Amino acid sequence: MKYKEFELILSSFKCNKNCPYCTAKITKWPTVDDKVDELEQKLNYLKNKDISFRYFIFCGNGEPSLHSYETIKKVVKATRNVNIFDEKRFQSSGNIFFEEDKLNLIRDDFIIEITRVDFDSSKDMKILGYDKDYINSELFSSANVRLNYVLMKNKTMNEHLEEIKKYIDTYPNIKTVSLKTLNLNTLNGNIDNPYSKWILENALTKDNAKDVIEFMSNKAEVIRQDNEFFDRIEWNYKGVPITFYVKKLSYGISNVVCYGGQLVDYHLNKLEI
Repeated sequence: MKYKEFELILSSFKCNKNCPYCTAKITKWPTVDDKVDELEQKLNYLKNKDISFRYFIFCGNGEPSLHSYETIKKVVKATRNVNIFDEKRFQSSGNIFFEEDKLNLIRDDFIIEITRVDFDSSKDMKILGYDKDYINSELFSSANVRLNYVLMKNKTMNEHLEEIKKYIDTYPNIKTVSLKTLNLNTLNGNIDNPYSKWILENALTKDNAKDVIEFMSNKAEVIRQDNEFFDRIEWNYKGVPITFYVKKLSYGISNVVCYGGQLVDYHLNKLEI
């Protein structure tokens, strides 16, 4: 069986960003022993169950590149020794582009996944609360990059599209762009915290999905790939895929999360696999 994602989420909340929609701050999982030494064992267990994944995603409650070189090396080694993934991604605040030794560890294995709300770095830095312009750093162009582009309410869809084209034209190492609407609250769905309230006031959510698809489909040819977990809608600009995912099922049902050495879902319920 093939799942969508295997997500390695480490429990540190250290991050050099202060995103106003931070999912980690909404859910606030407990701090645990990450047990990274047991990752290879877990992957072998899944392999023996004939389970594979579209993506391995090295993410976290905080910024993954703030973990030690040795921790990152263990993760890379485990996923090389038991490679049951079509693609491996490293989600980053952009800090990885100032950590050359760590970037060199993952460069050949992982696509670096970044999230932006504005092409203008000064605006992006102000909104997302960071102070180093990683996208124009010396190391940025040396990595293969996936851009998660957050759709904001202060721009029209035409403005969004022009900005996406500008990213692709300016940074040829951006290999794919994913249009992102934000989840108001993956924990309980309630607007009971400042992060969910910010999303409601400033960003497009899954309720806007139909409008996004309709606009983009009027601008470019649609390639639609459906499976049991989601609808994957793809457009194309100069050979770079622009994708948008619409979930068919409950959030996270297509994912396996490794947290504290356990295989769990997004509510930290142990998975019986």
